[in-house]
Amino acid sequence: MISFLLKFLGVKIEAAQKVSSASLQLRHAGWLGWIVFIALLLGGFSWWVYRHLGGHRELEARPRGMLTSLRALLFLLLLFILLQPVFSFTIENRLRRKLILLVDKSASMDIQDARLEDPDIKRAAIAKGMIDRLTQSLDAQSAAAVQHSSRTELVAAAFENRRLALLDSLKKNYDIEYFDFDRSVTPASEEQALKETPPDDDARQATAIGDAVRFALNRERGQPVAGILLVTDGGNNSGSEPLDAAGAAAREKMPLYIYGVGITSPRDIIVDGVFTPDVAFIKDEVPVTVRVRGQNLKGQTGRLSLKLGDEEVASTEVEFTDDGEQAVPMTFTPQKAGVFDLTASIPPRDDETVKDNNSASQRLRVIDSKIKVLFVERAPRWEFRFLQSVLMRDRRVDAKFLLLQADPELSRAQGSPYIDKFPAAKEDLFKYDLVIIGDVDAKTFTPDQMAALDEFVSKFGGAVAFIAGQQFDPASYAGTPLEKLLPVELGASSAILDTGAGQPTTLAPTSIGLSSPMLKLSPDERENAEIWKDFPPIWWINRVARAKPGAQVLLEDTDPAKMTRFGRMPAMALQQYGVGQTLYMGTDDTWRWRQGTGVAAYPQFWGQVVQRLALAHLLGSSKRTQLSVDKEHYNTADRVTVFARLYDENFEPVKQPSVNGSYAVESPPGQPQSPSQNVQLRALPDQPGMYRGDFVALTPGTYKFSVESDPQTAIEFAVTKSRFELGETAMNEPLLKAMAQASGGVFFREEDLATLPDKLSQKDERISRVIDADIWSSPFYFLLVTGVVVAEWLVRKRSELK
Repeated sequence: MISFLLKFLGVKIEAAQKVSSASLQLRHAGWLGWIVFIALLLGGFSWWVYRHLGGHRELEARPRGMLTSLRALLFLLLLFILLQPVFSFTIENRLRRKLILLVDKSASMDIQDARLEDPDIKRAAIAKGMIDRLTQSLDAQSAAAVQHSSRTELVAAAFENRRLALLDSLKKNYDIEYFDFDRSVTPASEEQALKETPPDDDARQATAIGDAVRFALNRERGQPVAGILLVTDGGNNSGSEPLDAAGAAAREKMPLYIYGVGITSPRDIIVDGVFTPDVAFIKDEVPVTVRVRGQNLKGQTGRLSLKLGDEEVASTEVEFTDDGEQAVPMTFTPQKAGVFDLTASIPPRDDETVKDNNSASQRLRVIDSKIKVLFVERAPRWEFRFLQSVLMRDRRVDAKFLLLQADPELSRAQGSPYIDKFPAAKEDLFKYDLVIIGDVDAKTFTPDQMAALDEFVSKFGGAVAFIAGQQFDPASYAGTPLEKLLPVELGASSAILDTGAGQPTTLAPTSIGLSSPMLKLSPDERENAEIWKDFPPIWWINRVARAKPGAQVLLEDTDPAKMTRFGRMPAMALQQYGVGQTLYMGTDDTWRWRQGTGVAAYPQFWGQVVQRLALAHLLGSSKRTQLSVDKEHYNTADRVTVFARLYDENFEPVKQPSVNGSYAVESPPGQPQSPSQNVQLRALPDQPGMYRGDFVALTPGTYKFSVESDPQTAIEFAVTKSRFELGETAMNEPLLKAMAQASGGVFFREEDLATLPDKLSQKDERISRVIDADIWSSPFYFLLVTGVVVAEWLVRKRSELK
């Protein structure tokens, strides 16, 4: 019926279009009441005419009825024209939808899984078309052929598998768009996405699954998309949160259909990292922590070896527990000075999935010199006694002590660590790397000595540490040159606060403090935080206003009563002063930390403070050029930020808007030196003499950076090849299942791939439009009116009416 109407009304539709509904509409429906009323009048008039019209012979009932009906119908059709009737057709266009295929091309997809379990072997066989189900048997030769297939190889085989016929089924119903992804997303051809392995570059060393899904959502928003087919091992280690991206896919009605590649329980030994101080002293025991993980190896052991350069310096047996990480403590004693790679490794097993993640390295500098410390104190208070003991026992430290209230004869004894007066000459003062000032009156120092201390730090890279006291330090330093050295502001009142007996207070590390090497009492962040929480309280702390701008607060008082509008009161603060550093310790009660668990932590804490403060001067860094980088270790493709503090020949800050620097990568022995690369450093606002520049480290190796004005002074740092992709070798099935569920999609393993085309949403994407076909002005209506007129004329003729 609808087809008949379309033809007679002249409406044409294409093959891909379908009429979903048709209805009669009146454009002047408001006139309907009047039209009905007039139609009744005209109908009555027609009846009267054919029954009572004079001059005619009496008609028989049947012809009269027919004529009356035809005349009334004619009037009705003419009146119907006034309503402008139309047929309204709803036409639907069927759209062919897209399927977005995202294929993981990160380095982990090159892993050749060691398939030891029968289901894993059979899954690889299904992908390669050898069997169809996990319940089928597989001969030994076929099993051996697939046992070490790479993940990328299985993906290619699964989509080429004629028994599965995945691509043919999908292409039949969808337009497929192909994309590769690792750290970023790249449009690809079918060949590139499913068969080719990209070159091994730094982008492949990270997987950003969440970013890849969001890229597809943003690109296809508003388009008819059946879903996103994601092929990955789930090793996400970069970019946005994958589950959040899955939720966004659900909101966009683009479900994720995820093919998980790899095995869930591979056997693998992973050496995650080596942690030790950057600088060690010759013939001094060096603590090392090695982070090790064993996947699916519970109860088995491995030999952990530690090498300094090419020489093994320590080893231990490691028993693997659950798949969690272990922190293995080790120690060694370096016997020669130099710069070495400290490497921890465990020999790979035959049944390991990956054998390239069994070692990790850190650059270590071993020096043959001692830190020279001058400790100036008024009287032998408890902090002095315990800290003196720490310094005297530390073989890395050559300490001298000036005790102002001691018997002068104390310094004259043979081999005495005491001196009888503060160095009068600059050259004598500048021999030290660190000066510790205890509760000493500012009047103890002459103006020249104060100026020398300022110059010692600001121009010659020395360090000064202030340990507050209840009488003079820092109260007496207000208004003197020493006040400039303090990292804290004393405020209008430098009153001293004594909490008194029964009112203990605790000190807590700030976030900056927890990341500072000075406060790192354990390589494990959680354990380090717990150690600080377990420290006993102190009973005295000096009150200051706040830290100076640019200073770093490492410890703060947790007592809310001492808070100001600037926040908690600083208890330990560090600042860069010129080319050196100054430290403020707001209490002389840290000796109480020796109680309980702090027995070992107290000497470790002060040893790290002394070492970190003194190293710049000890290592002979340039007095006019100070270079630093923003991190201790870098991976390839990381951005390196370089800071330079520069002084001219008069030790005044350089004022140029920019300076030039360069870096070169140390080449292996026997190979030509790589060319240097230029980097421009720009001046930092409101920081005279301070410059910053950055560049991307593209290749692994040892980098040397220097500035054009002082090429002899260089900073070295190591860049290693990123191993994110080998840090977790198991297929992350829980994550991929959760993503599929959150998006409204489905997770597949090889045994489920045959159902993938059927699981994709079969709902057609349609666009509707309405076409109005006029009835009153159509040829069909004209013929209808004409037919009624002709029929009435014929009946009249037959009835012998004019």
